[in-house]
Amino acid sequence: MSPPLWIDRPAELEAAAARWLAAPEIALDTEFVFERTFRARLGLIQVGAGGEIALVDAVALADLAPLRAVLEAPGARKLLHAGAGDVEVLRRAAGAAPRPLLDTQIAAAFAGLGPALSYAALVETLTGVVLAKHETRTDWLRRPLAPEQLRYAAEDVEHLPAVAAELGRRLSALGRLEWALEDSAAMAAGDSEPGGEESLLRRLRGLDRLPPGPRRLARALALWREREAERLDLARPFLMRDETLVALARRPGVTAAELPKLPGYDRRRHAQHAALWLEALAAAAVAGEEGEGSVEPLPDRPRVSLERLKSVGHALAETVAHRAAELGLPPELLLSRRQRDRLLRAWDGSGPLSASLRGFRRALLGSELDALIAP
Repeated sequence: MSPPLWIDRPAELEAAAARWLAAPEIALDTEFVFERTFRARLGLIQVGAGGEIALVDAVALADLAPLRAVLEAPGARKLLHAGAGDVEVLRRAAGAAPRPLLDTQIAAAFAGLGPALSYAALVETLTGVVLAKHETRTDWLRRPLAPEQLRYAAEDVEHLPAVAAELGRRLSALGRLEWALEDSAAMAAGDSEPGGEESLLRRLRGLDRLPPGPRRLARALALWREREAERLDLARPFLMRDETLVALARRPGVTAAELPKLPGYDRRRHAQHAALWLEALAAAAVAGEEGEGSVEPLPDRPRVSLERLKSVGHALAETVAHRAAELGLPPELLLSRRQRDRLLRAWDGSGPLSASLRGFRRALLGSELDALIAP
């Protein structure tokens, strides 16, 4: 591999972006630091296009807007591996997500090579090339980067085109290429899983084990933590850990002197924020009392009993597992637990169970799922 092109000047980025627009395929990767901050801090963007590999210095370049046209170029397929995090940082840094997209980790899963296969393992499996991964803990915001760090970064896009080509051949033979492209497009659109408040609360460990009163407090505290962590640009655990949040919700009368005894409390990280915890807890308690007597309106639709939902949910999981076994795929890839839960939440008991399914999953599973609720 020839030395990668280092780009740290606006004119260089503009010229390179103009060249890349003519490429039929563009391999991408990013290197970022995401430990103490609320959002990832981008250090490097790797681009493989038109026979060259370039490393774009996102620390030196304040304006990455020239990449937007490249990321959105309709005639060039973008390649990423395990790209959910890359999509997020690229959208924020350059103002666009890479489209059309093929994620090679998604493609490998549909090709039967296993879920969540690492880039190094996939490269070795499909090309025989063994990558030396020694820079996974690099601080990508520091400059200058060492030659071995630059080589590591370049390798992350060097082999993507060959890997994608082989996966494309295998998926076409299996009739599954469109499946991988569909899920890759969902990743690029940011709608592979529901976001917002629902997603935030689902990730809060221990919330589902709380009784109603403390659960309301925990939900309010979780939403406060999200807003405050974003304001401070601080990773959530550095503001308040999940186990601390849940413990606070169980003890609304806790005092400042008792805070250090709560699970997850770290004096070095949390002492400066403890007063904010008590303010947020008091505000959540007041809001809970004010809403205590409110009654949510009943939904204007048929209600499905809990017993019926459990029965249908069990049959749904069995159907998915059976169909996945026939295809030689993990059931979670065909229809994940979260996707099944979304399906059941969307079903009102009067229409088809598959009504909220889209794309290949509807074609593959729709009639079988609807048969589960047939009278």
